[in-house]
Amino acid sequence: MIEDNIASFIENLDNKTLTLIIQKDGVNSDATLSVSNEKIYFDTLSEDGTIAIIDSVSIITYDFNDEVIIMETVDNTFLDIFNSNNLSKYNVVGKNIQHRICIIDYEFESLLTSIEFDMTSKEIISIEVKDSDIILFKSRIEDISIFNFYVDKNSFKSWKVLDWRENE
Repeated sequence: MIEDNIASFIENLDNKTLTLIIQKDGVNSDATLSVSNEKIYFDTLSEDGTIAIIDSVSIITYDFNDEVIIMETVDNTFLDIFNSNNLSKYNVVGKNIQHRICIIDYEFESLLTSIEFDMTSKEIISIEVKDSDIILFKSRIEDISIFNFYVDKNSFKSWKVLDWRENE
C-alpha cells in the first residue's frame, strides 16, 4: 500500500537531511529539512536568513538577519507530517497514480498536504501544503543525506531573545 510506503519513508528520515528546492512566487530557493530525535530542523538561510527548530509543541527560530531568537508555542506546523509520530493524525482524502508516480492528499485540520511519491524508488519527491487556497509550502526533494546541522555550535550570547511561549 502506498500510504505504508510513505509512512516508512518518513519513519526512516530520522538522522537524515533533505535538500530541498522551495518554489515560491515563481522563484526557486534552496533549503534543508533535517529530522533528528523527533525534532525538525528547517534551514532557509538562503531565502530569509532563518533556521527553525520545531519540537512537538514549540518552535525556536534563529533569525540571522536581525540576530534574534524567537521562541513560540504551537499546536502544529505545516512541517509536522515529517515527524513520524504525527502522520497518524492525517487522513487520506485523495489519491492519483500516473506512470509509477502517486500523488496522495492528506488532510489535518485546515491543512491539505499533497505528497508526490515515486513508487519505483519508494521516495517522496515533492510536497505541497495548503491552507484553504493559500500555498504555505511547496518544494521538491533534491537529495537525502546523513543528518547535518550546525546551529548549536554558534554563539548567540549577544542576540536578542523574544520568548512568546505560553506560560504553563
